[in-house]
Parts: sequence; C-alpha cells; structure tokens
Amino acid sequence: MNRTSWLALVVAAGAISSCASRTEIVDVPLNATPQNAEHIARATLSPVGNQTSIWLTVGGVPHDMAVSSRLDTAIYAGSCQQLSAQPAYRTRQANSVDYPSLAPRTKHWAQAPVALSELTKGDYVLLVRTSPADGSRPLFCGNINAG
Repeated sequence: MNRTSWLALVVAAGAISSCASRTEIVDVPLNATPQNAEHIARATLSPVGNQTSIWLTVGGVPHDMAVSSRLDTAIYAGSCQQLSAQPAYRTRQANSVDYPSLAPRTKHWAQAPVALSELTKGDYVLLVRTSPADGSRPLFCGNINAG
C-alpha cells in the first residue's frame, strides 16, 4: 500500500468514526480465566435500538474444544470475582463470523436483550464460556464500564 492510499484510509476511518459518538461504543478488555490462561480477548459493545451488539475478538481457546467456533456469552451482575448466581441477561449465541481457518484470532458476534446505556449504569460483567457441548467452562470475563 503506497503512502497516498494509506493516508486516504486513515482519513476515511477518522471521518467514519467521528460520525458515532465515542460514548455509543464500549470497549471491554476480557481477562482469561485459569482454564484459558495465556489467551486474550476483547469485546466491543454498541447499541442497536434497545439491545446491545457484542463483537468478540478472541485470541485463543482451549485446544480440546469440540466446537471451537461456538462460544456462549452472558451478562452478569457483580464482578468477575463475584458473579451473581444467574445471568442478568442471556445473549443470543456467539457464533464465529470467520470462515473456518487456522487463524489464531477469531471474531464472534452476539446480541444482548438490554440497552447499552442500562449496562453502563450498573455493575455488570461480560462472561464468555465454552458451549454446553464443551462443559460451559468460563474462558474470559470483563467489567462493562462506560469509559
């Protein structure tokens, strides 16, 4: 990519990102649990009407998963150290949006039935687990904060 193309790309990205307020997007760094040590993940939450879209970028899952392209997400009240007994909000499943590949990172999408503005007002966390076929093991957890 030459310098002019690169500069045009940066300007276009800046123009697009300035259209949406930064407060409309919440970045959630996800910490790996001991069952998934040394892996990384991040979630980006954005409003979709009165629901919340969740985009996960996952840098690794245990190699023994039967369905590595399928992760479950849920939103819990509390903290990653003290989750509530039941999820406050269950999400639609986090299916991989990547084509099957050997890439070290995959992207997943899910949707929560709650407004993002509601999530950023309280003490909520996003928990990412393996699918029930893989034992519903917790993989990542992160606090949902407005900024």
